[in-house]
Amino acid sequence: MFEFDDSIEQMVKLLGAARSEMVGQLAASMTITRDAGLRGRLREIAAVDVGQEFLVGQLNDQSWLKVGRTGYSLDRKRQPGLLTINLDEVLSTMPEFEHMMQDSMQRTHAMRDAYNILESLFQPSPIQSRSNFLEILEWAPLLEQLAYKSAMQVLQIMDVLRSVVRIELSGGGGSASLQLYWQLIHALGQLTLVASSDEARPWLSHMANSFVWEKWTPSFVLLRERTFWLAAIAARSAAAFGESVVEGYLKGLARAKHPMMVFDALFGLSAIALGNPSSKAAILAELRKLRDGNLALNRDHSVYLIGLESAVRVLSRSQAGQREFRELHWRADSAKGMATRAALIGDPTARSASGEYLGFSMLQFVTDTPHDEYFPKYPGHFGKEISHGKIAVAFRRAWIAEPEPTARGLLN
Repeated sequence: MFEFDDSIEQMVKLLGAARSEMVGQLAASMTITRDAGLRGRLREIAAVDVGQEFLVGQLNDQSWLKVGRTGYSLDRKRQPGLLTINLDEVLSTMPEFEHMMQDSMQRTHAMRDAYNILESLFQPSPIQSRSNFLEILEWAPLLEQLAYKSAMQVLQIMDVLRSVVRIELSGGGGSASLQLYWQLIHALGQLTLVASSDEARPWLSHMANSFVWEKWTPSFVLLRERTFWLAAIAARSAAAFGESVVEGYLKGLARAKHPMMVFDALFGLSAIALGNPSSKAAILAELRKLRDGNLALNRDHSVYLIGLESAVRVLSRSQAGQREFRELHWRADSAKGMATRAALIGDPTARSASGEYLGFSMLQFVTDTPHDEYFPKYPGHFGKEISHGKIAVAFRRAWIAEPEPTARGLLN
């Protein structure tokens, strides 16, 4: 077994803290919906009349839980006209209420249930059930920013662990750390998917435009792992960020020197265009201009040209709903969902018979597919675990340089 150094141990602690925060915030909301006495005390503190609806703000008012006479709803925006109470402030200034809430979490089993709901995002099995993910999505306004924060913690661990895996595999032996890496990349994907909805776009766009992009894009950290399933989440992430990041992708394409960064820029632009129809015409026009200009300076010439042609072809097709993608055994409404073996280990940079990158070919199906269909309907439909050998092949493909193959012809 490999040994963690101090930096990884610290990162694991930070990830644990981020996970605990997700569980705690979810448990708080759940116990409010379950405990009439707790709601009554909140109503008293907020000076809300009995029977009147009010809002409970969490996470610095990132999420609002509406408490009413007949039910509850969760939103990202404050509903005008309703009295509000800031849960974070109440907990920090009123110890008696904090104790009351802690007791309620245990008595109503909210803490246990919150842990069980979120465990599948982090647990060793890389793929969870569709019903469990739907339950997580119900709480997305509360969880999505915390999920993205946790995803970045996972990414930091992966960045350190990757060198360990690379060294072990390059030596020709097995890799004790490889299975952990495989689990982490799927945790990264699932956490990212929680935060990849159109409704999350305001804070996603704000975040993306708050710093200077160097190697980062909304899709790159998943796409560079070179499996279809993770690429499909990368596409969903890019589409969720939307039109506000188009310029960033175009600038990234202009300065990209590594083939995978070229692929990512074109892939991200295509995903945004398909996921945001209002931007499609402008993005397609820009890509056609680049293709017709035939500029591939200081970059991998074939990846640039094949990627451009693949993107233009995909965006030029009719946007009628795609019900099937046979190469990955994907069918709309399938009980297996998109977590097929072909998708989990296949390479999105592989090319079709016509020379098009398959990662681009799948994008319309991905755009048309609901978030929950990334997962199997029933755990048994996931089938056998992916073998260590198959995982090693996928890792080597992404992270261990191989001799350049004989050049193939460009698209037919």
